[in-house]
Amino acid sequence: MSFKPEDVTSQGVWEILKELIDGRWLAVLQHPCAFPPETFEYVTLNLIHNPNINSSVLFRADILYDSAKHPQRDGQSTTSEAYSIRDIPRKDIVAHDGFPAFTLKRTIVRRMIPRNPMLDKPVVQSCQVFQSSQSIHLQHTLVLYIPHVSSGSEIPWYHPNVQSLACLHSWCYSQPKDAVSLLPESSPSSSSTVSVHYRLFPDQVPPLSERLQRTAFHLLSTIHKHGRGALEGYTKRVHHDQLISQQRVQDTYTRLKAAHAKRLSDQWVEQTDSSKHVFEDLSIAAFLMELWKDMYQPNGSSRTTIAKGDSRPAFPGFVDIGCGNGVLVDILLREGYQGWGFDARSRKSWAIFESSTQRQLKQMILVPQPLLDIKPDLSQQNREDSPQLLSKLLPRACTTTRTSDTEIEWHSGVFPSRTFIISNHADELTPWTPLLAYLSLSPFLMIPCCSHNLSGLRFRAPSKFNSYSADTLAPTFFADSITKSKSVAISVAPEAGEDYQPRQGNLKDLSQANRSKQPSAYAALCDWVSHLARAVGYEVEKEMLRLPSTRNTGLIGRELDPGAEGLSATERMDKVRAVAAKEGADAGVWVDRAKGLMAGKGEKH
Repeated sequence: MSFKPEDVTSQGVWEILKELIDGRWLAVLQHPCAFPPETFEYVTLNLIHNPNINSSVLFRADILYDSAKHPQRDGQSTTSEAYSIRDIPRKDIVAHDGFPAFTLKRTIVRRMIPRNPMLDKPVVQSCQVFQSSQSIHLQHTLVLYIPHVSSGSEIPWYHPNVQSLACLHSWCYSQPKDAVSLLPESSPSSSSTVSVHYRLFPDQVPPLSERLQRTAFHLLSTIHKHGRGALEGYTKRVHHDQLISQQRVQDTYTRLKAAHAKRLSDQWVEQTDSSKHVFEDLSIAAFLMELWKDMYQPNGSSRTTIAKGDSRPAFPGFVDIGCGNGVLVDILLREGYQGWGFDARSRKSWAIFESSTQRQLKQMILVPQPLLDIKPDLSQQNREDSPQLLSKLLPRACTTTRTSDTEIEWHSGVFPSRTFIISNHADELTPWTPLLAYLSLSPFLMIPCCSHNLSGLRFRAPSKFNSYSADTLAPTFFADSITKSKSVAISVAPEAGEDYQPRQGNLKDLSQANRSKQPSAYAALCDWVSHLARAVGYEVEKEMLRLPSTRNTGLIGRELDPGAEGLSATERMDKVRAVAAKEGADAGVWVDRAKGLMAGKGEKH
């Protein structure tokens, strides 16, 4: 069903709404619908809880009151009792027992939070769900939205400039309601509709402004779209705010944006888009700071200020591996967190920071210590950059090292115990993140981006679909447009009666059924690095971060298997070395890649 709503402004106020408040209602748009009342109510409640679906300038809704969660203050209680706890005026609710022909089912009071509080102000709004059954064939569901304002001048820009608005769902059953369960879920008559209505301020008269008409169109189209999706079985696949509440992270983000965004954007010297990188790093910083509040003592706390029974440790410091433009390091340092970052290539943006931040940004390459200890392949013995020669050039110290003023500064990847490791779009360092964290018993946050194996080569990561088999251990297929270094590690069982199974060739050779079983390259990467983390004993937590990026999966390792705590550093190194060897890690290839990055060949994030 295409979306082509009917303009019904000429109909004035509908008879069914004449008893609602003062009856000053104007029907605006109407559209046929094929989803029943239960679906309409489900969609409506989702939109009430997530106003950002309807407006990109909104962050969220903070729920101040919900009668479904406070039944003792529902219908039997007076409205003043219901709202006195929240200091919400009595006038902001229509009625506690409904109005003629309608019964009140639920009341929700929300505060809508804008993205930019310096530009838009929050507004509190009552949302009420009413239901009416005029006959056994007809059911009306009405959702009423009342902003807590006394005049149009108090209405924020993102809210339609009206006293109230209503969405009315009218469902005509083809048979009596008692028989509807015997029919398909959706069996409406041609007169089942959903409509939008405005209650105008006294000084407003039709015709409506173009903006109010556009708003009604958008609201109705969103209900139509989500209702159809729910009817067709759509289920939400991405779930945010699993570890930390949306409110906490967004409030911290808003504060950080006010404190740092203008400074960083005005001074931006990189060729990349500041609007992406600055706000993305502000979002990551907000998440990290709230995560650290749960994990560590407050910044600057002393023994006398720590609450009795609070067993959280002091903040151990952070390291941002592959820190890129250094913005995240700068923000965290300015917010009082001690740490540093490094990258294989310095950035122009490092020079814009204060000297205290510049001292904490290092240009160096990371050559994981376990790589140097893996016995090299005999075919590599004569290479000038073989692991044997590397082990002579690079001291086996677990610290930052520069062998002379003319040589490359490097790090072995072994950090002070329990240092929090940040790996944000670190590419080659991403799969090494949990392995290096394990060596130092460190927690970590990694946000994967581009897929690289443990030798630093681009490839499509294996996944649980093929039991995490590396390229050399599983059947592989190579697409026409990519090189062997980008091999697609998948293992596909032949279909019944299928004798031929290509070991190498075009991905198009795979049957459609088998191709459809493959995870995306990004999903496979996240799956694989999580597998590496679990292999050394981490419990991996997943958070879909609210970033202006499609690469927004945050993988967090806070909890290690208790057995890891009792292992010596040597035993942990042996375990990581075994994992790296199984994955075919090659130190010579790794350093080749590192040299390329230092020369400016590689992705910039």
